[in-house]
Amino acid sequence: MRSILLVDDKQSVLDELTAALTPVFASDQVEIRHWVPTESERDAHAAFTSKIDKETTLVITDADLTSQGQLGLFGASVVAWCQQLAIPVGDYSRNLASLPKAPELFELRVPSDPPLAASFIAATFRGFRDISDALASNDALFAKRSPAAVLAALLGQPEIESQLALYAVRLGAASGALVDRVEEHDPSVEYKRALLGYIAGHLLLNVLRFPGPILSLSGLKAYVASDEAGADDVTALFGAARYKGPFADLDQYFWLSGVDEVLDQLVKSLPADFKTETSGEMHRAGLEKALDRQLARHACPTRCQGQNGGFFCPFTTRTVCQRSDCSVGSNSWIPQGAKLCRIERDFFEEWAPILGL
Repeated sequence: MRSILLVDDKQSVLDELTAALTPVFASDQVEIRHWVPTESERDAHAAFTSKIDKETTLVITDADLTSQGQLGLFGASVVAWCQQLAIPVGDYSRNLASLPKAPELFELRVPSDPPLAASFIAATFRGFRDISDALASNDALFAKRSPAAVLAALLGQPEIESQLALYAVRLGAASGALVDRVEEHDPSVEYKRALLGYIAGHLLLNVLRFPGPILSLSGLKAYVASDEAGADDVTALFGAARYKGPFADLDQYFWLSGVDEVLDQLVKSLPADFKTETSGEMHRAGLEKALDRQLARHACPTRCQGQNGGFFCPFTTRTVCQRSDCSVGSNSWIPQGAKLCRIERDFFEEWAPILGL
């Protein structure tokens, strides 16, 4: 049976999270395991490995694991052990200030609220499980070896392989633990399969986080320049474009190609002399005509009062446009395939000099 390991130095936290997870997993066959590191466990790594096996699909750990006397043990160690074994791992920390705002490529950030955490964990578990099961049952899929090729085939969209590959440009340098494991050992077929599923899953999560071929609901709102894009009558127009692949339960997602098919038809209904400054404004106008009502503008009080749009800033999570005073183009902060992402200029100018970017 597949399992999830929850790691915390407080049993009460594990009990609370398990109670939230139990109803969410009512229809799944999954074992929820606990590990509370204690002083009596002289070898923390051995204690950790005793809690996992080849069916362990996800590990969730707190950042500080020292309150029971296990000095020097922190979530970062658990993350490194999981990465070496190609087991997805997430941070579930009550002290959010102790964690970086942006997670590493192979690290997941779990919401601190138990019900939200349960939904996130369940969606993440199912996504990695489904990718793993597909690789285990389809030798032709495993033979592709490239994570981008695997995902494109798995999603039934072989034509987007090159787009997905652009998200994977820096994967090889993203985890020293994975590289060390491959260099030090002659990996078995089983490990190679697990590693491919691990990388493909994180690659897909990266695609979902940075809008490109797939749009999150926030990405859709930016694309049509309206915070009301989540309204039922709006999403109904994009029903055929709904993404239903792995991790779909994390949010509402839409295929960009399907969204464009709808918008192209709606924009054609606008007057021939209708002019807009940005694509987002044009998209919103097409929706408004189709729905016969005005859509709420997005929050941009200082630049365009919510009139423009078309792009999403994944760092400020706001709608931006191509105006020079609004955003800057993609750089090393954004995957190359995320063609609908731009960085809000105020944010970029504040942090780029400090980070040397």
